[in-house]
Amino acid sequence: MNLKRAVLSTIMCNTLVWYDYVLFGNLVSVISKLFFPAEDRYFSLIMTFSIFAVGFLMRPFGASIFGYIGDKYGRKAALTLSIIAISVPITFISILPTYEKIGILSPILLIICRLMQGISLGGEAGNATFLIEHSKKGKNIGFFGSFETLSAVLGSIIALFMILLSQYFTGENFEVWGWRIPFVIGLLLGLVSVYIRRITGESPAYDTHKESNNLSQSPFLELFKKYKRPLVLATCIDCIENCSFHIFMVFFITFIKEFSDIHLSFNASSISIIESFNIMICGVLNVFFGYISDYVGRRKVMLIASISLFCVAIPVFWLLSQDSYIALIIAYLIFVIPFSATLGPASGAMSELFPTKVRYTGFGLSRNIASAISGGMAPVVCTWLIRATGLTFIPGVYVMFWAVVAIVALCQIRKKDVYADW
Repeated sequence: MNLKRAVLSTIMCNTLVWYDYVLFGNLVSVISKLFFPAEDRYFSLIMTFSIFAVGFLMRPFGASIFGYIGDKYGRKAALTLSIIAISVPITFISILPTYEKIGILSPILLIICRLMQGISLGGEAGNATFLIEHSKKGKNIGFFGSFETLSAVLGSIIALFMILLSQYFTGENFEVWGWRIPFVIGLLLGLVSVYIRRITGESPAYDTHKESNNLSQSPFLELFKKYKRPLVLATCIDCIENCSFHIFMVFFITFIKEFSDIHLSFNASSISIIESFNIMICGVLNVFFGYISDYVGRRKVMLIASISLFCVAIPVFWLLSQDSYIALIIAYLIFVIPFSATLGPASGAMSELFPTKVRYTGFGLSRNIASAISGGMAPVVCTWLIRATGLTFIPGVYVMFWAVVAIVALCQIRKKDVYADW
């Protein structure tokens, strides 16, 4: 029963996290007009994506705070506090006045909301360690870890679905007030998530270490004193997954709307449906590759996937820039397969690099540092690169860079680097 509740809690709560994240990312075109009105469309987009990135820059700070709570006082306590903290800024964004109403105060308040989200999101990364520590004798780590990333996919699908529903029912008013409706739904999801988390038990691995008095009194300091190598390795191997995730879930649809000719042939709803379908494929493949990694090895699966992403990165953006329905579908498919292969095993591969006493802090910091430097920055960096060079395929170079970083890190992992102390 505790395992079922742990799975439900992880999926539900992480779904909320990524629902909110993808919601903001896919509404960038609307939010940029309402909160950053400017004659230069590039400037407006870059400013909005910068606020999007600001939240991610705060995530390592949040990971430090909630990591300390999770390793010292329990995974459940940290995760409950983080989900409550996430629900607050969602509420504020849903009622935030636009630039037209209160001027410069509007984007300032939006930045504050994103900062709050970033700090609280830093604690939610522990969902992966919480669920993985329910695996018996370290088995099925990749499979259990894939549920954490599966919930990210579910959150993305629900977010896109709510945007489509809001567009349908509010029509021309969507860019006036209809865009706020999905954020209100996010608040309701938050309340349900808090309840589910309250009735979920603690991680068996944490309870075992607590009973044997093997908990770290200062997990943050111990992590940097004794486990710098796994921290660096985990961060580097997660960079390609994070980079690909943010580009696939957020930047693709903005790229199509702003930099591709295909939006002239197909309306926004059609493009959103195509993206939703590919996100569902990603969800299935994510669990499949997580399961496979338990048998052939997480390192091997992620290494092949990273090399594949390096090879397809530039062709994908070239295909997306074409005014062709077939090219759009091919671009999504050749990206989603290797991307899913990095996504599924990632949480398991990172978690087992740390012992239980610093796992929550170590995993949280590495994932959120990777999010800050490679993921959250991806949309703004890619937009700036296109503006600076005029080349629509240039975001592919960004993906290639982080693929190389991950490949080098994966090649450094040895059997002695892996912990399974539960």
